[in-house]
Amino acid sequence: MSSVPQLVLDSKKSRHFDGRHPWVLANSIQEPKTEIEAGQVVELLQPNGSWIGRGVYNPNSRVRLRLLQWQPEQELNTEWICSQLSSALQFRKDRECTSGELEAVRMVNSEGDGLSGLVIDRFANYLVLQFTSLAMLKWREQILDWLQQNIAIDNILCVMDDNAAKQEGTEPFSIWQQEGKGSTIANFREHDVELTVDLKAAQKTGYYLDQRTNRMQASLAMQPGSLLDVCCYQAGFSLVAAKHAQIERIVAVDSSQRALEAAEQHAARNAVEGIEFQKADCFDYLQQLVQEKQTFDNIVLDPPRMAGHRSQINSALRAYHRLNLSAVNLLRPGGTLVTCSCSGRVFREDFWGVLSSVAKRSRRRIQVIESRGADFDHPIDVNCPESDYLKCFICRVD
Repeated sequence: MSSVPQLVLDSKKSRHFDGRHPWVLANSIQEPKTEIEAGQVVELLQPNGSWIGRGVYNPNSRVRLRLLQWQPEQELNTEWICSQLSSALQFRKDRECTSGELEAVRMVNSEGDGLSGLVIDRFANYLVLQFTSLAMLKWREQILDWLQQNIAIDNILCVMDDNAAKQEGTEPFSIWQQEGKGSTIANFREHDVELTVDLKAAQKTGYYLDQRTNRMQASLAMQPGSLLDVCCYQAGFSLVAAKHAQIERIVAVDSSQRALEAAEQHAARNAVEGIEFQKADCFDYLQQLVQEKQTFDNIVLDPPRMAGHRSQINSALRAYHRLNLSAVNLLRPGGTLVTCSCSGRVFREDFWGVLSSVAKRSRRRIQVIESRGADFDHPIDVNCPESDYLKCFICRVD
């Protein structure tokens, strides 16, 4: 008999649970008969006693168990964690050998690399580790040791934001591995655009690398003329379009003053003049433009996540509909719409349905030229559909 504590799947849930999804929710398991500490390795069993998998238990989280292994002969220890890190790193190296080395790349993509709750991004000579689960936090020091031994870097920033900490029943933190050493500023290039990110003050890990290829593909699909970049953050879409598309006028909108200041600095750094930066709520601003009967040749919609929980899906779909309807009403015939959703709970077919409804409501044909997702360094676990979080549709609107 295994010496590892065991949890039993709830009998009502077992018929609909194939055991391959890495998240096991609190209502899916029977309460353990003896106390199990947070962060302890446990095994999950079917009600009939058959073995499902092995993971890390957290009684303080709605996700009670993060399943990491499905082979009973394996051991969930430091050696196994490091083997997953090595596999993830080798995949990026192999891809960069064929497509060119990147100055900023995602090294580990949580569920997509078999390490649920850990994201690692490299920006030039810096690494940013974002923890979103207690399961990965358990091996933080071992992960740091492995990274320092295997990647040539100047410093490492470890973060767990307030939201993730609250959900996991722990404390948030933002700690440099070598506190006080050097700058917190990372400089890198993407599609001939020079970028500077203050890692200590930026959102998430610093920059949205998942949209890297989408920014270029969107610019290649744009019509000559004007661009409205909605929820522009640090103006990634705008700057790539300014470099690679025939754009004469750009209006970039965001509700964050800090993001707009960074965007303005990026524009100046790249000698891109004339971008009209607007601080505004995206919904209100688009409606204002519609009332003013303004039009654009190209519009990018890249709003923040709107559905973090299942209960928020319907309101998110209504918000996406409103946003896209306004955008379609602002587009000139034959214009390009680049519309995105980063809500993992909103599946691709749901977002497709939003565009279908917008087409009917506006009485305009929307042609999807490309249906895209996150870049290659953000692999998806097919057993975790939520990891296919990013939808990016490049469309032509008649």
